[in-house]
This record gives sequence, C-alpha cells and structure tokens, in this order.
Amino acid sequence: MNILILGAGEVGFNIAQRLAIEGNDVVVVDLDKNCLQRVSDSMDVKTVWGNAAHPSVLAQAGAEHMDLLIAATTNDEVNMIACQVAHSLYQVPTKIARVREADYVNAASQLFGRDDLPIDHIIFPEQEAAHAIVKRVQISAAVDAQDFSGGKVQLIGLRVAPKTLLAGLQFNELQDVLQDIQVYMVAHEHNRRWRVPNGDDVILAGDSLYAAVEESQVKLLLQKVGSACTDCANKSVMILGGGNVGYLVAKELENMNIIPKLIEQNPTRALWLAENLDKTTVILGSALDRELLEEENIDRMDDFLALTNDDETNILASLIAKKYKVGHIVTLVNRAIYNDLIHEMGLDVTVSPRLTTVASILSHIRKGRVLGTACLGDGSLEVIEAEALETSAILNAPLIHLNLPPQTVVGAVVRNDKVIIPNGYTHIQAHDHVLMVTTHASIPAVEQLFQVHLEFF
Repeated sequence: MNILILGAGEVGFNIAQRLAIEGNDVVVVDLDKNCLQRVSDSMDVKTVWGNAAHPSVLAQAGAEHMDLLIAATTNDEVNMIACQVAHSLYQVPTKIARVREADYVNAASQLFGRDDLPIDHIIFPEQEAAHAIVKRVQISAAVDAQDFSGGKVQLIGLRVAPKTLLAGLQFNELQDVLQDIQVYMVAHEHNRRWRVPNGDDVILAGDSLYAAVEESQVKLLLQKVGSACTDCANKSVMILGGGNVGYLVAKELENMNIIPKLIEQNPTRALWLAENLDKTTVILGSALDRELLEEENIDRMDDFLALTNDDETNILASLIAKKYKVGHIVTLVNRAIYNDLIHEMGLDVTVSPRLTTVASILSHIRKGRVLGTACLGDGSLEVIEAEALETSAILNAPLIHLNLPPQTVVGAVVRNDKVIIPNGYTHIQAHDHVLMVTTHASIPAVEQLFQVHLEFF
C-alpha cells in the first residue's frame, strides 16, 4: 500500500515504523525537521517538510497516488483539514484522523462522513487510554488486561515474582501445574526482550508473560499464580490529573460505583471537573504535594492512577505512591524513552496512549476480516483477532501442520460463543474468531491466512 502519514511524533513515528517493516511504501510529513530526521535515521521512508494541511505539501508528498492517509499531528484542526484537502483535491480513498478534543468526538456522527468532513475513521486517544486504565483497575492483580471477542477472551499480563508457582517452569510444563485452568501463554519477556515462547523456554523470576484465558477463568488463574484479587466495589482510588484521560477514567469508575478522589492543580479545570463529575471528590492541589497526599490518605488507597499530561510528574508521583506502599499503581507514560527506566524503578503497570492509539489505527488498516488489534509489552508484538471465512488459508488442517509465520501463535479460538484454548491438533473452522500473536515482520503473512479468495464471492 501507498500510505501517507501526517505527523512524525510518537504516534506517527511508531505507525510509520510498523508499516514500513511490513513492506508498505510510506511517506511522512511534519513541520519539525528534528522529528523528520529521526524518522529518516530509523527507517527507509520518504519524508516531506511542511504544514500537513497545505495542498502544496500534500502534493509534494504524492497524495494523488496514496491508498491511505493517517492524520496524526498534534493539532485536531490540521488533521481534519488535511483529510478534507486529501479528499477534495487528491481523491485519497481512505482517511484516518486522530482527534483529541472531546467536543469534536461528541459531535462525530454529525461532523464526519462522506457528505460532511470526509474522515472514514476517527481515533480518540484519550478514550482508548481511559479504557485501558479502567481495565487495569478492574483486574489490578495483573500488570495488563485486554479484551477480545466482546470480552469472552482476556489477555492477562503477569509479572513473575520470586518463589511463585510459575518461576522455574518450562512452558510445556504449565498445563500440568495449572491443571483445569485452560490457558495459553502467548508472549514472554526476558531481559527486556519480548518474543513468542517455545515449549522448552524457562520462566524465571522477574520475567513477564501474557496469558490468553477465558473470561470466566481469569480469577482462578490469578489466584493460582499467587496474585490477589480485590473487589472493585470496595476499592479506594486516587487519580492525579483531571485532563481528558483523568476525567474519562473518573466517569467510568463512577459508572462502576467506585467513588475516586481526583487531584487537579488548575483551578479552572478543577471547578469544571466538580461541575461535570457526579460522585468524584475533586481536590485542588499539586500532584507532588506529599502533605496533601497524606491528608487524603494515600496510604489507604487500593489504586493510585497517575494520569497528568506530564510523564515526569506521573513517574515521580507514582514513586511517591510506591513509598506509601499503595498496592496498585498505574502510570500514564507517552514517551517511549521512559519504558526501560520506569520498569527499573519497579513501576510495572503502565499505560501508553501512544501504543493504544497505534493499535486502534492499525485495526482499521489490517487486511482480511480483522476484528481487533492490540500491542503487547513494549509494542514489539501485536495481537490480531480475525474471522476465518470459507476460503481462508488457515482452515482444514490441524494447527501443528499449518505453516504459520515465524514467531506466530494461535492463542484462542471463539466458536459459536464458546472459547477454545487450542493445542496442536485444533482445526480452525469457517467463522471462527481467531486470536493470534505475532511480530510486525510476520503481519503480512498472517493477513494472508485470513484473506478471502475470489471463489468466495
């Protein structure tokens, strides 16, 4: 595909990198020459300097030959105007725009469409991040939790503690130890390197894992591996930062009958939050004011959510919460440069709007009957949920005989609302929903497994 990406920030950079690895022809546009230089130094793509909404800049970038435009600058208006220009002047067939202002998102059904602003898909990063954070509050015993197939299948991220059940086991020994719990370990991190595990690989203390498991067995799995579960209804939650993400998280928690405390340092924003949140206690103050945190009983909190717009503030506030022995800390981090640092500090539960936004954009790009995507760990592995159709290449053979791409595994199959944790002799049938984990380099080969051949029509 010919793909034009507007914006070379964290999201644009990561999208360009992934799509270039997969063999697409990518062009990146940005006004920041330093960002463009970073792109040029890291991947084989064309870069164009200029305002992404200007017709002449889009023309220089070859918009008339593009199959897809991804508008991911930091300015909503530039993203929307660029989509309009690409549609009206260059007839780009598919346009995706990142939109961060809630007013635009709330009016999306009236604003966006072929007869209005010609944007095929809008991505709301704050909503994606808020959903990921709330999921971590719901399953606080895990470092990550992601839904697939309408929640029927869960991907649970686990950190292996010393002297626990998993430490020292080979992957091919897991089912004997877990007994009746049907689970498939689809990803393994050791020494900061994520990969799809082999049966002979050994799980060591300090490693991280992702397990595919049926929703009804999540609690049993966590109990088995020594992770305590907390009843959501009785949780005490403190939120730092009342920006878009903090507000959306507070609203979702209120809907779960959790009444959080929210600390916001901007007086105008704090007043707005107090007027627009029904149950949340809004407190005016600094996220790093330890006296204030003590007055609000930080040491009695079950969950501490550092969700300001500043990565450094979130990291420091999370370290303060760790000092007060808060059991579950979630840190919002945008910049990839902090990934290794925060894990060395012991802050294992992080949410990256960058990764959630990238996954959301990719879900609209993937070929075949792709129903959802997500990033695992540091983003080096990707999950694809796809529907197998009558002529898909993945049918009619046991998994052990399929020539799956390198570093690729089928973690779960949903058939007629029943979850199947597969083994080597499982057959994929037409209309099964298949959950696969793979690397970026293997994505095109995975997509081919689900593509529909002409004889299907």
